[in-house]
Amino acid sequence: VPAAARALVRGLLCAPGARLGRGGARDFRALPLFAGLRWAALRRQRAPFAPSARGAADTSNFDVLDEGLSR
Repeated sequence: VPAAARALVRGLLCAPGARLGRGGARDFRALPLFAGLRWAALRRQRAPFAPSARGAADTSNFDVLDEGLSR
């Protein structure tokens, strides 16, 4: 795992007083993992994958790992 990704995980899995996000989005924007990300354009970008759903109970976008039921 790259050091930049480890910094993100460590910043999220720590004491609440030191956790990423306590200073708002600027905490995340300062991370090396997100260097070069155009934050202002994020909401205007198309998602790389847009799942379709036929309703609230549609699970067709999930892989089936086992056809049988287990107890």
